[in-house]
Amino acid sequence: MRLFVRTWFQRFYTAFLNPDLLAKARLEAFPRAFTRQRKLNFPGTVLTILDVGRESSSLKLHRMSDYFKKPGEKMEVTQQAFSKARNQISEYPLRTLFEQQIEDEYHGLMGRLPARSDDGWTYLAVDGTKIALPNLPELREKYFLIGANASSPTALGSCLYDISNNRLIDAAFSSEYDERSCAISHMKRYEELRPGDKKSMFIFDRGYPSIALIREFEKRGMTYLMRCRTKFNCEIDALPLGCDATVTIEGSAIRVIKFELGPGQVETLITNDTGHKTEDFKRLYFMRWGVECSYLLLKNRFQLENFTGKTENTLKQDFWATILASTMLMVLEEDVDEQIRKEREDKGNRYEYQVNRNKFVGIMRDDLIYALTAKTPKTLTLRMNKIIQRAEKFVCPIKPGRTVSRAENKRKTKFHHNHKSNC
Repeated sequence: MRLFVRTWFQRFYTAFLNPDLLAKARLEAFPRAFTRQRKLNFPGTVLTILDVGRESSSLKLHRMSDYFKKPGEKMEVTQQAFSKARNQISEYPLRTLFEQQIEDEYHGLMGRLPARSDDGWTYLAVDGTKIALPNLPELREKYFLIGANASSPTALGSCLYDISNNRLIDAAFSSEYDERSCAISHMKRYEELRPGDKKSMFIFDRGYPSIALIREFEKRGMTYLMRCRTKFNCEIDALPLGCDATVTIEGSAIRVIKFELGPGQVETLITNDTGHKTEDFKRLYFMRWGVECSYLLLKNRFQLENFTGKTENTLKQDFWATILASTMLMVLEEDVDEQIRKEREDKGNRYEYQVNRNKFVGIMRDDLIYALTAKTPKTLTLRMNKIIQRAEKFVCPIKPGRTVSRAENKRKTKFHHNHKSNC
C-alpha cells in the first residue's frame, strides 16, 4: 500500500473514532443517544449504513455482530434495534467524513497535493441525476414528482467530479429539481478546496447554460465550458459549422465553437476561456464522460436507489454512505492500478490493464467493513493491504475508442442487460 492510500485511510480511521462525531450526529430529539453500552454502538451503526452490500439488513447485522462481539460471546442485533439506532442520528457523520477527507486531500494533508493535467489545468465535470425514491405520501410532499400524473417522488443528486484525479469532490441531495443552484454550490465548495485557483475549468452538459449561471462564473473569475442546446440564443444558432466566434449576450462575452460530431450532428460549445485552441475543445468536452461513469458506479454497482430505509433521514444516510464508499473505491483503485501496471510493464501486452471495477465492488462488499473495525491503525493497514492484493487478481484491458452498440429496446428495466451486477 502506497503512502498516500495508507495515510488516507488512517486519517479516516482517526476521524471516524473522534468522539465529537457522535456529539454532532445526534438528532435533537435524542440528546442521550449511544451514551449507554449496548450491543449496537455508534461505530457499528455507522459502519452498517456504510456497508456497500445491498443484501438484507439481517445479513449485514449478522456480519457486524461477528466483527464486534467479544471472544466466546453470542451477539445478535435485530433489524428493529438497528432501525431505532440509525433513526437517532442524522446523515452528518457520513457526510462529514466524506467532506473532511476530500478537504484534507486537497489541502495536502494526505502526503501529496491533487494532480493537475499536463497543461497545468484542473478540469471538473458537473452533472445531476434523478434519484427515484420510495413512493410514500410523506416523500411526495417534500420532493419533486415525475412520471405518470406526476406521482413518483424523486430527488436530485448532483456531483462535482475532478477529472484529473478521478475523484468526486462534492455532492448534493436536493428536494428541488434545480441543477444550476447545485452547480453554484459546487463552485463555492471548490473555492474552499482551492482558494484563488484560476486554472480550473467546469464542464457542463446542455441542461446548464443560462445567463444567470454565466454571470456567476464571471463574478467569481472562474472558467466554464458548456454544451449549448439549440434555441438557447438565436445569434448562437445562426453561427456556421466550424466557427470559433465571440458573441455578446446581455453584456457577457461568450466564445462559441461549433464542430461536427458525426454525419448531420452539430455540437455547439460555449465558454469564457480565451487561452485554449479551437481544436482542444472537442477533447475537453468529452473528458466529462468520467462523471457519467461515476453515476454508473453509484446507481448500478453500489445500487444507490436500492435504499435500506424509507424515511427522509435514512435516504440521506444511504446517499452519503454511497458517496463515501465510492470515494474509498476510487482511492484504492489508484493503488491497485499502479500495482497492475508495474506487474505488466515488461510483458508486452497490446493494451494497458486496470482493475475490474465490478469485481472490486464485490471485494469491498466482502471485506471493507471488516477492515474498518480494526482496533489499531496497524491492523487497519494490514486488512486494507489484503483488499488490494485480492483486487489485483482481477484485471480488464483498457481499449481506447471502444464503443458498444445499443440494441433497440423500449422495455423499461431496472437493471440494463449491458450492466453486469457486482460480483
